[in-house]
Amino acid sequence: MSRQLTMQCGHCRHVANVRSSREMTATYREVTFRCTNDLCGHSWVADLIAVRTTSPSACPNPDVQLPFARNVLMRTIVHQMELALMDAAND
Repeated sequence: MSRQLTMQCGHCRHVANVRSSREMTATYREVTFRCTNDLCGHSWVADLIAVRTTSPSACPNPDVQLPFARNVLMRTIVHQMELALMDAAND
């Protein structure tokens, strides 16, 4: 089941729904919201930006360069050290 991205209206605090979105780059979208309160009617554009990797991709795009979250970086370093130790033990 998919959930729709929502945001609270900054004016009346009602839920606002996504009306449209436009991809600007592989890691950046402009998202247009509209308040569900018809008396308010506020619409606005928000930026949606990918900021860090929490789980590395199995099919990485070389054009996408996101920093790793701290826990992912530590897990990756530990994994690389374990592989190096196994290689050394097999020599």
